[in-house]
Amino acid sequence: MSGVRPGAAGRVLIGALAWLGGRARWALALSALVALAAPQLAAALRPFLPALVAMVYALAMTRIDLRAAARLGGGRRAARAFAAAAVMVGLAPLAAFGAARAAGAPPDVVAALVYTLAAPPIASAAGFAFIMGLDAALALEVTLAASILAPLAGAPLAAWLLGAAAPVGGLELALRTGAMIGAGALAAALLRRLLGPARIARSGPAFDGLTVLAMTVFIMPLFDGVGATLAAAPGRAALYLALGSALILGPYLALRRLRGGAGPRAGALALTGGTRSVAIYLAALPPDPLFGLFVALYQIPMVLSPLALSRLARRSRRGGGEGG
Repeated sequence: MSGVRPGAAGRVLIGALAWLGGRARWALALSALVALAAPQLAAALRPFLPALVAMVYALAMTRIDLRAAARLGGGRRAARAFAAAAVMVGLAPLAAFGAARAAGAPPDVVAALVYTLAAPPIASAAGFAFIMGLDAALALEVTLAASILAPLAGAPLAAWLLGAAAPVGGLELALRTGAMIGAGALAAALLRRLLGPARIARSGPAFDGLTVLAMTVFIMPLFDGVGATLAAAPGRAALYLALGSALILGPYLALRRLRGGAGPRAGALALTGGTRSVAIYLAALPPDPLFGLFVALYQIPMVLSPLALSRLARRSRRGGGEGG
């Protein structure tokens, strides 16, 4: 199957996807605007959100040799990846919960923080890292480790921390999130077998373009009903947007300040620590207008992160920052 050559229409499609992939940073930045401009489509796609979460994981994992990646480059690298992942989906939500409760944050803000930090990095974190010139291999390893740990530890921890405020228990939440990630991994394995590793490797730019399209479709249902909630609670919306921006950009800015720069490895850790797949909890939980508003607004700084963090990375390199 991998030796079949595409026809003329297929070559045109691959070329168009490659062209889009070459402009991924700007195309991703526009995807949230597309979602806001199509509320009817957002409502139509909302029931398919769990499947779309699995689709995004499948598309990202199709480009990975999962059997090789499962070894994570050896025992030492595996230990590092799982240690970073444990901090991300274990210690981070614990610390955020304690700080938010101590500061008297309202329950919706506490829940948004806990669910976001108990989520794994976005499935396309390695692709983002590659686009931005960061250590894509490290981003991939941490993302895979966190995707394993999030259903096993992150989801139960989130439900335990939120207690009676959690609408779904820890075990059920773990099963729901694990099913989405597992379905994505299975679909990726099947696609990889169907297409063949060689063709996938040759089609990198086209996969970048396909990722942009997939992210645009994935983001759309996250904006279902957001317009009404935004109009009813503009102050909350501003708070959520600021909180999401701080969660995404904060790790990178903290590394720059502490280390005098954020090179490829540190930048990859900051990227995976900031860009979380919180939509996996939106898909697993009953509808909640405020949490839905937060998740939607979180997508705006997330899709802008390749542009913003690439600029910060260039400044670090010009300033002679850490080289990874």
